[in-house]
Amino acid sequence: MDSRQTELLQVLLVEDNILDAKFITGLLRLPTAALQFQHVTRLGEALSHLERDHPDVILLDLNLEDSAGYETFSRIQQAASGAAILVLSGSDDEDLAIRTVREGAQDYLVKGTFDGRLLLRSIRYAIERKRSEEALRQSETTVRAIFENSLEGIVIFAGDGICLEANSAAGALVNLSRNDLIGSRLCDFCEKGFEQVWSDLSTFESGRGQFWAHLKDGSRRLVNYSFTANILPGQHLAMLRDITEQQGMEEQLRDSQKMEAVGRLAGGVAHDFNNILGIISGHAELLESSAASQVERGRAEKIISATEKAASLTRQLLAFGRKQVMSLKLLDLATVLEGVSSMVDCLMGAEIQISIQAKRGLGLVRADQSQLEQVIMNLATNAREAMPEGGILTIKIDEYRCGEDQCDVPAGEYICFSVSDTGIGMTKETQARIFEPFFTTRKGGSGLGLSTVYGIVKQSGGYIRVNSAPDQGTTFNICLPKVSGPELERAAEAKKPAHATGNETILLVDNEEDLRNAACEYLEGCGYRVLTAGDGRKAVAICDEHKGAISLLISDIVMPKLNGRGLVDHVRKTRPGTSVLIISGYAADAVWRHGIALDPSCFLQKPFTFQVLSTKIRAILDKEI
Repeated sequence: MDSRQTELLQVLLVEDNILDAKFITGLLRLPTAALQFQHVTRLGEALSHLERDHPDVILLDLNLEDSAGYETFSRIQQAASGAAILVLSGSDDEDLAIRTVREGAQDYLVKGTFDGRLLLRSIRYAIERKRSEEALRQSETTVRAIFENSLEGIVIFAGDGICLEANSAAGALVNLSRNDLIGSRLCDFCEKGFEQVWSDLSTFESGRGQFWAHLKDGSRRLVNYSFTANILPGQHLAMLRDITEQQGMEEQLRDSQKMEAVGRLAGGVAHDFNNILGIISGHAELLESSAASQVERGRAEKIISATEKAASLTRQLLAFGRKQVMSLKLLDLATVLEGVSSMVDCLMGAEIQISIQAKRGLGLVRADQSQLEQVIMNLATNAREAMPEGGILTIKIDEYRCGEDQCDVPAGEYICFSVSDTGIGMTKETQARIFEPFFTTRKGGSGLGLSTVYGIVKQSGGYIRVNSAPDQGTTFNICLPKVSGPELERAAEAKKPAHATGNETILLVDNEEDLRNAACEYLEGCGYRVLTAGDGRKAVAICDEHKGAISLLISDIVMPKLNGRGLVDHVRKTRPGTSVLIISGYAADAVWRHGIALDPSCFLQKPFTFQVLSTKIRAILDKEI
């Protein structure tokens, strides 16, 4: 037997006629009935009872001493929304019966037309229907809650595209309220030609894709949709999700990957070019040292000067690819600016006028040259984007003295350079965020340019300020501490040329034969004994076979057969007293990328002059670094 048929049911009988009440309770005294009765005669008593107890079913007479008709049913229903109500009436009022059943009664029985079994069955059916209705109501409430609170837009629309139902998220996609979206045509917000797509989807029953939603304010959003046809006869379901921001992030990632690829290409080009420049510069130095006349010496010096300018270009390539490791030097900002001025001209184009106001001899700052060049290029790029229709770019370099009473930067002397444009300017809100990584106001921007500038300036011990207003252009002011005192005197002494000689044995390893031979000739002219190899494996053989001491290993990183890391590891194991100097056409980060543990001062980037090489060799051998 079903457990529900044996469970004890709580019954509230609301009947003012005592005889009718006894008759009804008598009918229900059946062996199979499991009922517990409570009997009241007035509506007020029933309402008080319902405040305390919660019966399963209410047998209700509509005509009581203190209430009559539909009002009796309405009051009881409000007080006992969870109970099944079975109306027992003495009148066969069809209109009243229809109304009460329509409003929530489970059944309407006329007294005298039923026996005990029929009444018991009606009670059980009424309770089951009430429970089913309650379960359905709970299910509908759950579905409605999911529908309303979904972060994805949900739209149900007819075959003609009219929205029949929608949630708030769907309205937010098109900047409308849910009520305003209902009754509208979904295709009115789609790009032209998409109406045919919706029509085709109705035929194919389901589909996925994307479309651009065009809003009334002129903006647009990229929407990802999932379509299911005929979820109900003639009604279709569309799930919508705004992926505009996601697409923007994906584009930024692709741009970042492209920039990484360009950076790798720039690093590779710079490496090969630096090797060639090293060969040219090295032989030019040999010509200069052996020149028989001043004319020949002058020609050699011009070749060396040209290679230095070309080396500056490769350094800028490496800075563009962000492949440089910070190398602090004393620099004249005017000289740095002069070195990148041609690149700034190319970057700006013909529509933008460039005004450079830079005084030489203002003083020196301690910074990394390639990073300062990157700062200038990033700020110039930012200015160009702010002047799409042309304008004026102004770059100034000047002294700045800050007193104790000024709070924008600490007191002291600074060399400042400013980059100004006559572009669209920025609001205060934008200015507050411009140095945040990945924050950008232009389509396709990476959001890394100004954050990189900020990081470089701070890393160099400087300060950066921005002044801007909408339609009034933008000025970036960068202040770097001016170098003075003993440090400046040491820098002046370091500039004095020195002919560094020695008599130690050096193992020189480079796969560029011309550069290797030129360097060998120069170092032998300085008094060193030089052993040479064109790859790492030959260098290992020389290292193992040579009987005497090898004071210094000079090695490239990328070489055939055995790379620089393998060679350095072997030398350190077999000759722990041998110092190491790494030379490479790549930037210094190549040392760490190839897993070579090395003090940064024991790295020399190609192209270098032989005088710089000899000075570096002497410093390493004399344990000055």
